[in-house]
Amino acid sequence: MGLGTKATIQVNMFGGLAITYEGKNISIGKNKTAKYIQLLEMVWLSGSSGIQKDQLTSILYDREEQSNLSNSFNNLIYQMHKQLKKSGLPDLDYIVNKDGVFFTDDQVIIDSDVLRFTENVEKARETEEEVESVKYYKAAFDEYRAEILPELATSEWLIVKSVKLQKMYAEAVVALGTYYEKRKDFDAMYRVYKKAAELYPDDEWQIGEINALIGMESYKDAYAVYDETVRYYTDELGVTPSNDLLECYDKMSRQITNTPGKILQIRDGILEHRDAVAGDDHGAYDCSFPSFIDAYHILSRNMQRSGQSVYMMLLNIVDYEGKRITNAAKLETRAKLLQEAISLTLRQGDTYCKYSASQFLLLLVGTNKESCKTVYRRVLTKFKLLAGPRTELEYSVVSLADLPDRLAEAK
Repeated sequence: MGLGTKATIQVNMFGGLAITYEGKNISIGKNKTAKYIQLLEMVWLSGSSGIQKDQLTSILYDREEQSNLSNSFNNLIYQMHKQLKKSGLPDLDYIVNKDGVFFTDDQVIIDSDVLRFTENVEKARETEEEVESVKYYKAAFDEYRAEILPELATSEWLIVKSVKLQKMYAEAVVALGTYYEKRKDFDAMYRVYKKAAELYPDDEWQIGEINALIGMESYKDAYAVYDETVRYYTDELGVTPSNDLLECYDKMSRQITNTPGKILQIRDGILEHRDAVAGDDHGAYDCSFPSFIDAYHILSRNMQRSGQSVYMMLLNIVDYEGKRITNAAKLETRAKLLQEAISLTLRQGDTYCKYSASQFLLLLVGTNKESCKTVYRRVLTKFKLLAGPRTELEYSVVSLADLPDRLAEAK
């Protein structure tokens, strides 16, 4: 390398550390969590601001003996240079200490996806012109392919950085989604929210995805995303859908009602959806909570007309002492077994859904309060056969005749 020539190194950190120099992939060690690699990453991520030596040492040697801290840090610098030279990178310092603050060596240009992402978000914030701002947000959005350095996901210093970057990513998603929605570019809006939902399924980006599909009049796809999301929230996270997600359901229902269609296409769509969610045709109907609410309304009206009784039952999983189960893995396993017990016990005309991590709601047609107790005992017996004799259930029942409109408030 000639005098005054700077080395440009591509350093990607979204999705894991990847270093490239002059078109070649560079490995600076097999253990990507090694201290000397973390040292480099922290300095590189600090950009032009640099990072204080005291901060570096407190992070790298947080719970270790402090008496030989200076020697340990010097040895780490030596080890880092040794590994970098061995990797095939130019023989340079890479990081330099200026009055107790570490910076990237002036002879090295770090071309980093994280730094590009951050710079684009900052430029978007500073730009008053909306089109220009969106251009920067789009560039940032495209850079953010995955979580930063997943191999260090439990490191405290990285968690702080990761949360900050995730908030900036959310900012870009909202800015782009809002911009595309205003311009009725639903295809672009869908792609933005779909990618965000894949990266962060717990953050309800699926709402934007569903609204984009509704805008594209792709109601079948919108409902599929909605149904998958509701099931993910209830089965995986153990929470009930938010009001915003339920509003999507209402919006889909209204749009579908106002959209003409051919009767055979509608029939095929219903049959396809039934096959996808019903499973065993001879068992009870397992549905999402919003679908359960719709079933409630239908049965409630039929009950008034036909005089047939319908009861709603709430089943709650508890331990053998009647206490709430706090172990998430144990609760998840028991919830799946309870779902199986319900499916095997209820009749074809009955409907049920998972309401929370530990609770299921049942709609029992043509029953009375006494027969509800029989249903509970049958479910409990089957549940104990599947999950073991120490498993217990609490239950409560109410007639739909006593609940004319209360459940509608949940929608």
